[in-house]
Amino acid sequence: MTKRPFVFSKKTLKTPPIDRCTLLAALFFLLGALVRLWGLGSVPGGINQDEAFAGYEALSLLHSGTDSFGYRFPVYLTTWGSGMNALNTYLMIPFLAVFGAHTWVIRLPQALTAIFSLLAAWKLLQICYGQRAALIGLLYLAICPWHITISRWGMESNLAPGFLLFGLCFFVLGAQRPRFLPLSALFYGLSLYCYATIWPIVPLMLFLQWAYLVYTGCFHWDRNAFLSLVILALFAAPLLLFLLVNQGVVPEICTPFFSVPRLLVMRDSEISFQGMLWKLKHLLTVLVKQDDGYDWNASARFGLYYRWALPFGIIGLLSCLKRAWTSLRSRKFDGCAMLLIPFFCAVLLGSLITVNVNRINCIHLPVILFVGIGIYCAAKWIGRFFPQAGLLSAVLLLLCLVSFERYYFGAYRDTISENFQEGLEDAVEYAMALAGDDGEIDLVMQVYHPKILFYSRIPVTTYRDTVVFRNYPDAFLIADSFGPFRFVSDPALIQGQTIPEPQAGRIYLIPADYAETYETAGFRTQVFVHAAVAY
Repeated sequence: MTKRPFVFSKKTLKTPPIDRCTLLAALFFLLGALVRLWGLGSVPGGINQDEAFAGYEALSLLHSGTDSFGYRFPVYLTTWGSGMNALNTYLMIPFLAVFGAHTWVIRLPQALTAIFSLLAAWKLLQICYGQRAALIGLLYLAICPWHITISRWGMESNLAPGFLLFGLCFFVLGAQRPRFLPLSALFYGLSLYCYATIWPIVPLMLFLQWAYLVYTGCFHWDRNAFLSLVILALFAAPLLLFLLVNQGVVPEICTPFFSVPRLLVMRDSEISFQGMLWKLKHLLTVLVKQDDGYDWNASARFGLYYRWALPFGIIGLLSCLKRAWTSLRSRKFDGCAMLLIPFFCAVLLGSLITVNVNRINCIHLPVILFVGIGIYCAAKWIGRFFPQAGLLSAVLLLLCLVSFERYYFGAYRDTISENFQEGLEDAVEYAMALAGDDGEIDLVMQVYHPKILFYSRIPVTTYRDTVVFRNYPDAFLIADSFGPFRFVSDPALIQGQTIPEPQAGRIYLIPADYAETYETAGFRTQVFVHAAVAY
């Protein structure tokens, strides 16, 4: 049954001309792209340790064909000892080859994935609810705080929501045009390399989507279905081998073309059936509070979706449930049923793990789509009495964006700058220039060693030959030293309670707050935002 697009008044009973809708969609898309790319390398200032490690691994693979543990093109990175998802690193490589090693470069895969997610969400809502719902959903996603925030720094697991959305969009398209099913399989297969935590639910999502197609008579076994199955098998096979290797069933696999490494620690115990009710309650708490206490995951002031958004999300969820129930009773395909599958699979995942905003990132895009649908439904109802409800909705959403952007590039920028240690890159470069070829640099500050690896550009062979770990083997390795760098472990020095004696040739990386104290002790210092060099 074809859904008639809603109207705001009797004067606009017909759907707006397609070119007008396309123009608005293009404007909303460009707006979303702008707020995700503007100042990408400087806001947030500094770098997160995970994006730093992913960037260093990309540099290592680009220049030597091996990662920091010596594996050639591994299907899963060893990094910290307990591993890191590999796709983000591989997507960085061509950008690093063209543009060089800069912060904005290693953030490009995440930013571009987020930007193309706008198109996927627009197309998906267009299929399910029509042009106007698609426009409202596109605009809401374009201005959503969570989506803007994750797009601007390179947390490797945050690629997963975008790739799951691409897979879902092409699957829905494939229900009527089967040639899109192989593309769906491609993106679902790639999503497995975005985030290991979603491994249990991706097969479940695919099974439920396939079962729904069969139930509604939309599935036909043809070459597209066969090709899709082959693509999924090809992507899943290396990760099945990875699980077998890390369960001790088969030995490591190392070939000239790819590797299946054995991690120092396999964190498979993080997924458990124990405490499921408590975990669900915690998931609900995170969603309702729209915060998990980490500034880089959500802003306390605006939350994940804006503080006003969840009631609209409930309206959108109920609308989809109603449409899905009608679809199941009539056995006629409705894309709304497809929107529900990833949401409820994400809820199931939330009952198996202890979540924070990033660990349950697969739930956020379904929630955002429900909010967009909810705004559309509310505007449709209000439009019976107030013909300009649609225009007012768009204006209010744009005002929300203006408010959020002022905060994000203002007070929030300062907070993240401190968390991500802005200025450390310049401090590392300055210290290395002072040290020359034979000098040593003591890090008298709390800093994760991948940040130093990425900023120093130390060759991976030098790193492997010289690194000494404080806690080897462990799930989260801490480096004591590598190359010219020495990580001070004395708490009194790190906390500034004691100051080392000035020595010729000794160079110290310190927090900027300690610069004056070190100057008083006889050091010369150079301050770079939140880091400083004392010598």
